[in-house]
Amino acid sequence: MISINEFVRKLKAELGDWMSRRIEDQLETEVEAWLHRRPHERRQGMERRGTGAVCCRCATRHAQAFSRNGHRPRQLVTTVGVLTFWLPRVVCDCGGSVHIPFSILSPYQRWWQDVVEQVDRWANLGLSLRQMQHEIGDQMHTQVGLRTLNNRVQTVAEPVEMTLTSVPPIIMLDAIWVTLLAPTGTSQEDKIGRQRVMKVGEQVCILVALGLYPQSQRWGILGWILADSESQAAWERLLLPLEERGLYRQRGVELFIHDGDKGLIAALNRLYPHIPHQRCLFHKLRNLWQAIQPPQPLTPTEARQFKRNLIQQAAAIFRATTIHDACRLRDDFCHQWQSTQSALVATLRRDWPQSIAFYCVLDRFPDWPWHTLRTTSLLERVNRMLRRLFRAAGAYHSTAGLLATVSRVLSPMRLI
Repeated sequence: MISINEFVRKLKAELGDWMSRRIEDQLETEVEAWLHRRPHERRQGMERRGTGAVCCRCATRHAQAFSRNGHRPRQLVTTVGVLTFWLPRVVCDCGGSVHIPFSILSPYQRWWQDVVEQVDRWANLGLSLRQMQHEIGDQMHTQVGLRTLNNRVQTVAEPVEMTLTSVPPIIMLDAIWVTLLAPTGTSQEDKIGRQRVMKVGEQVCILVALGLYPQSQRWGILGWILADSESQAAWERLLLPLEERGLYRQRGVELFIHDGDKGLIAALNRLYPHIPHQRCLFHKLRNLWQAIQPPQPLTPTEARQFKRNLIQQAAAIFRATTIHDACRLRDDFCHQWQSTQSALVATLRRDWPQSIAFYCVLDRFPDWPWHTLRTTSLLERVNRMLRRLFRAAGAYHSTAGLLATVSRVLSPMRLI
């Protein structure tokens, strides 16, 4: 009886042989199309016709000057293993080799497209280069260098900055922090005598802007940059190019939503002073939760229940129908808890105009969903995808690798 593993190995071997034959057939078909004649068909008497193939020596493109010159072996790494097939050779009358623009094979190509896509999927899942190398060895029975894998992982197309065809009314802004290793200028000898550049971890942040259309719930990423901090200058480096692409009030921007960072607020006040800035209520309620001081003596369970009841009262303020009702509920809440929860009341009053800015938008657009105007939860879900990869990496050794990771996640979500 044959085992399942042996059966699968034989099946993959047969599949590899079949793929090699199909590749050879396709290559022969393309050579025939570029030369405008079948194998063993004489060139004499044929009309002089141009072709997409070109001689590497004399640069001629006349098919009548080209002739077949046998085959040479070629290998290609695929997800079913390493395929060996015969590549057609074509020469010119001048003696030079002829470059044939094959549709399924590029010059010096070692990986086929299925392997490239598999490596991209592994990169999106957060696998390390050594894990990818191990998987390729197990699945494809070949070895690939770490540098080759690293070059592939970092090969990400740069986004093209174009004028926005339409401007989303709601803009969410947030930052996500990550560790980047920077060289210290010194080196140290490792266990096998190699000189290794010493690096130290530094915290950098990715500033992200997300646009939302509340009525259709369509959304997308507008842009992102790598910055050393969440300073006003850093946020302006993100916002100024967006303004040049058409992100301003006259084209439909109605509200900015953010987490209350001081540098971001300063940048928005300078660039968009006439557009409301909404403080994310999730962050606001989190600060209120931290400001609550449960009375003594209470057990941990009773203290959590006390804080839960109190935060529910505070959250009800922001669910009021109108801005006047919200202000009335705030005053009642502050009057009730001023003597026993002064820190909570102070936190609630702080940034109050920015905490209720969404009411200004609802007055003009009452049919827009409330939940899309009060928090940055949508952008936080996008950031969660980045954090998953950042946690798997731990720290990045280069800016190129970090930006490639960010681009893999955010580029497919870009708004054009």
